[in-house]
Amino acid sequence: MERKKSLTTAGLAFAGMMVALVMVSNYISIPTAFSRLHVANAICMLAGMLFGGLRGGIIAGLGSALFDLTFPAYAAEAWITFLTKGTMALVCGWVVHSRRIPLRRNAVLVLGPLLGAITYIALYMLKSYIQMRWVTPVPPETILPALTGKLASSAINGVFAVIVAPILYSALMPALRRAGLAHHFPAAEVK
Repeated sequence: MERKKSLTTAGLAFAGMMVALVMVSNYISIPTAFSRLHVANAICMLAGMLFGGLRGGIIAGLGSALFDLTFPAYAAEAWITFLTKGTMALVCGWVVHSRRIPLRRNAVLVLGPLLGAITYIALYMLKSYIQMRWVTPVPPETILPALTGKLASSAINGVFAVIVAPILYSALMPALRRAGLAHHFPAAEVK
């Protein structure tokens, strides 16, 4: 009974550290005219890969929403960020942990972040369109150029995440196994 309690506590501690890592990774960014280039999407994908779809999605969404709450300009949209970033990690984690995908493990480690990035970009573009069209309307002729700029930034963030997340996962998971800590992560079951 004691062993199970300590595993739950350690798992919760690792999840909390990952939430903090997702939040902090949002600060590592370069502003652009329409958005930001940042490393956060790669860390969100890593959360999905390490913790599985649902738990990783909650972790990624919570860390990203907490970041939004630290900036007045983003605070009102924190709940949207929770949903979009959480969905990105959820899709990534589901794909990486699926036993139904008939691909080699390395291909699945790239496919998960790729589908997560595509999902996030689609959700972000939809949110941006809705915002520019109906929430805080802008002249209709400016919507397409603004969306194009946002798409370019999101695509760069997505490509970065698809490259970096599998590398980080491939480095971390063997190290966690060697340290005897892998059993705290659902990903330890998948080799």
